[in-house]
Parts: sequence; structure tokens; C-alpha cells
Amino acid sequence: MLTISGIILAAPLAAALLIFFFLLRRPQAAAVLATSVMGGCFALAAALLLQFPQLLQSHSLPLEASYAWIRLPSLTVEFGLLLDGLSYVMLLVVTGISALVFLYSMAYMEKDESYARYFASLSLFAFSMLGIVLSSNLIQIFIFWELVGLSSYLLVGFWYQKNEAALAGKKAFLTTRVGDAGMLIGILTLWGFLAQAGLGTFNFREIEAALPQAAIPASAMLMIGISLFFGAVGKSAQLPLHVWLPDAMEGPTPVSALIHAATMVAAGVYLLARLFFIFELNANVMLFIGWTGTLTALMAALIAVVQNDIKKILAYSTLSQLGTMVMAIGFGGPEAGMFHLFTHAFFKALLFLGAGSLIHALHTQDIWEMTGHGLAKKMPLTSLTFLIGTLALIGMPPLSGFFSKEAILQAAWHGSKAAFSAAAAVVFMTAFYMGRLITAVFLSAKSPAADGPSPEPHEPDWRMTAPLVLLGILTVVAGFLPVHALLQSHAGPAAPHPAFLVPLSLGLAAAGFVLGLVLFRSRPEGLSQQVPAFKTIGAVLEKKFFFDAAYDWFIVNIQERTASFMDLFEKLVVVGIGANGTAAAVRRAGDLLRKLQTGVVQFYMLIFAAGLAALIYFCLGGAA
Repeated sequence: MLTISGIILAAPLAAALLIFFFLLRRPQAAAVLATSVMGGCFALAAALLLQFPQLLQSHSLPLEASYAWIRLPSLTVEFGLLLDGLSYVMLLVVTGISALVFLYSMAYMEKDESYARYFASLSLFAFSMLGIVLSSNLIQIFIFWELVGLSSYLLVGFWYQKNEAALAGKKAFLTTRVGDAGMLIGILTLWGFLAQAGLGTFNFREIEAALPQAAIPASAMLMIGISLFFGAVGKSAQLPLHVWLPDAMEGPTPVSALIHAATMVAAGVYLLARLFFIFELNANVMLFIGWTGTLTALMAALIAVVQNDIKKILAYSTLSQLGTMVMAIGFGGPEAGMFHLFTHAFFKALLFLGAGSLIHALHTQDIWEMTGHGLAKKMPLTSLTFLIGTLALIGMPPLSGFFSKEAILQAAWHGSKAAFSAAAAVVFMTAFYMGRLITAVFLSAKSPAADGPSPEPHEPDWRMTAPLVLLGILTVVAGFLPVHALLQSHAGPAAPHPAFLVPLSLGLAAAGFVLGLVLFRSRPEGLSQQVPAFKTIGAVLEKKFFFDAAYDWFIVNIQERTASFMDLFEKLVVVGIGANGTAAAVRRAGDLLRKLQTGVVQFYMLIFAAGLAALIYFCLGGAA
């Protein structure tokens, strides 16, 4: 099984290298190669499923193989593969969603002049995420963590000729680096305490076994836990490092689907589940994680209510759903968080690819410019699958999102009643903004205002519709798959499911969805037209709670001014007085001493005699 896992990991890298070096001028061959490789990876991952029942019954999991990569007297760094229920769930998600996104991209990106480069970067992205999933130690996972950041930079800024795309790529790269710096500090601090106790290791299983013996102080575990969590905050776009994710929509829509469903943002939640044995050792760390997720979920859901760009609505929806996953893990429900990550991957990929189909047909991302085209009749398959994804997102049974949403609410109920109230509000708002989206795009009969001829929408070809159908099927059945058996080793203590949760959550979802349908049926473009009191609140939400403005102000007024001052300090003090000043002083001293070199022997004898006389004088004076 580990050999097959190694092949799954290496294959996308091989595809990326082959395309970069040999197929950049053969775009169709590059697309076929990349898509075939990812399809093969998913087939191998699915084949592994046949062996898992036997392994679970024999308690043979986890499987691990590694070899020493770097050997130092007090440090050994390994490269290894770890396969357990958690990594296998992610293996299925990453290979499955990636294969469908690759196939979809063959049609969506077909006319792009950088078609081959796109598939090379996409293959590198898949390799990087698979590396995170299969890593057996902290150093290895951090290396792949950084490769995911590089891959996202290449794909978010894929259309770098556009200033917005170039800026979005840099914003994603630099913002996540802030979280990664904290993660690295946490890794090294943890290793330092373990090494001090004679138990130094980066291996996950060895760390879990060593922690009880290391007796690390609670204050140190607080610092280690929060530092490691910063890595997840960056990758999974939690407060306050969430600002990169909505701007990442500047990349191609299939990339958005991959980032939001199976790769980059999933990495942070996966890290929390993988290192849950570290976080749970400190109650304050768990509270910090839980409330960070809660506030992120609530904030993003509010902002999504006023967005008009279909991809931005889905982006803030992802932010909100990621927040609920992090909330569940923070309040002791890692299985609930990972189960929601699993189901969310399918219906969010479905929604993004459905949005891509709409954008492909209508050449706009504004939901109010999509209205009035009769899409339900002209694009029935896209409309139906988009509706399935929407109902799964708001948690309607028997779709997969219903089961994982209930698990999230259960974890929140047993963790914090205040957090549960926030999660319930998120359920209502999610249904509300998706009702608004469905009304604007599919149900409004009002004709769109257009200066030129209106586009005639139609279904795309099979390479785009086939992934929609498959994702629609998976969205329906994913909640019934035996994921809990694979995640059981990462589950918290069993907790009862309150009987009122199901009717409450269904009632909130239904109320929010119906309210969205009713309020926006006549196509108002803002809630202030329906509710005047919402005007002030809406202004705050449209400014995204001023996070971007605050960061822009900090960069312009603090960072750039500090950089200018330090540049001046370097020129005047470090270079002027320090380096150049010292050199000038030495040069002047040399010029003075050079004048003593006259070449006249009598002068040298005079200097020698004067020096000897001075020496005798001082010696005799000292003796006296």
C-alpha cells in the first residue's frame, strides 16, 4: 500500500516536469498527460480502498515507511510516507477532485495561450498537496507546505498580465508566509523541548509517544500550539489572515475549485486534525482555535450576503465553512471537522465548476448580469447540479452536507453554547445568501441591461458537464460513505446528539433560503433597498470589516515609512559612517603614514634614533 501511495505522490511531479521541459509547445499533449496521470492516481487511491477493511479489522494501521534524509550528531531528518485513515480520506479527496478539475480544465482553458503551463502548474499543485497528506514528519510537511504556497502563487497569478491577478498572487503568497513563519517557530520550539528531554524527533508518531515523557511546561505548550496553529490560519484563511482567499478568485475558475475544495485551504484543517494530539494538551490553545474558527465563520457569512460576484460569494462561503471546521476541531470534534471537509470538497467543487460553466456561457461573474437569461431551461444540467450543490451547502437532507453540518453543530453544542449560537446563525445566513444567488441567477424573469447583443447561453461540452454530473452524484452519496470508520482514530470522545438539533438546523436553513428567494425576487442589488436600516451595516460589510483597508494603511504608513527610514539609516550610518567611513579613515591614515616612506636613509636613521631615545627615556623613567 505504501508503494502505491509513493506512486500516487510521484506521478503528478513527473507529469509537471515532463510538461515543463518537453511539452510546453505541445499543449494538447500536456493536457492529456496531466489529466491521465491524475485519473490514474485516483484509480490507484480507489484501489487501496479494497484493502482497508482488512487493515482496520487487523488493527494494522497506520502504515509507515521512511529513510534517513539528513543525519547529524543530534538530529535526523527523515523522508517518509504515513498512511492511516486520516491521510487516506484526504488522498481520496485530493486525487478525486483534482482528476475532475483537470478534466474540466481541458475544455475551460482550451483557448488559453498558456494552456501547457497551466497544466504543469496544476500538476505541481496536486503533488504539493499530496505531499502534505502523506508526510510522516513535521519537516517534510513544512517543505510541502511551502510548495503548496508556491503552487498557489503560480496559479492565482496565472494571468499575470492582469495587474489584479499579479497582485492577488503576491497577496496570497505573502499573507500565507506570515502564518508559515509561526508554524516554523512552533516546529523548532517543540523539537527543542523534546531534544532537551533526550527525545528529539520530528516524526508524528514518535512525537505523540514522547510528549507525555517530555513534561513540557504548560506555558511552552501554549506557545507551541498557537504557533503551529498560525500555519493553519494562513493556509485555511482564518482571521486575521483571511484576506488573500477572496482575491484568489483572480485565477482561473477551475483553480478556484481546486483551492477551495481539495488543496490549499484544506491543508490547514488537515494539519489541525493531524496534530490534534498536540493541541488538545492545552485547553487555552483549544479555546483559541475554537473561537478563531467561530469568528471567521460568522464574519465571512455576513460579508457573503452583500457580494455580487458569483465567485466571491462562493469564496466567502468557503471561508465561512472552513471557520466551522476549525471551530469544531477547537471544541474537541476533529472527526466532525474532517467529515465536513470531506463532504464540503465535493459540493464546493461542484458549485465552483458550476459557476465556471455559467461564466463560460455568459462572460460575466456578476450575478445581476446573469439574471433573466432563462438558465434553468437553456442550461438544465448546470442549473440542476448547481442547485444540488446549493442544497448540500445549506445542509438539506439527504445530501452530504446535512450529515456533516449536524456533526459540526453537535461539536459546537458540547463545546460552547455561545459558539453554537454563532454556528446556528451561520446556518441561517448561508441559506440566505445562497437563496439570493439562486434567485438572481436562475429565477429572476427580469431581462438584464446590456449595451450589446445578449449572449445565448448553452451547456458546455462533455469535458465540463461530466465533472458536474460526477460531483453531483458524490454530493448526494458522500454522507453515506463509511468515512467515520477511517477517522475513528482521530475522533474525540463520543457525545450525545441533542434531539432538537436536526429540526432547529433544518428550520433555520429553510427560513434563510426562503427569505433570500422572497427578498430578491424583484432583483434589488442590495438589502438597503428592502431594509433601510441595513444601509449602514451593508456599508461595513461591503468594506469587508475594513481588514483590507487596515492592512493597506499599515503597509503604506508603517511598513513603507519604516523601510524608507531604514534605507536612509543604511546609507548614512551603516554604509556612510560604518563601512565607507571606516574605509576612508584607514585610507587617510595610510596616506599620512605613506609620507614617512621618503627613501632617504638618513631620515630613517633619525627616526630610529628618536624612537630608541624615547624608548630608553620611558624605560628609565619607569625604573626610577
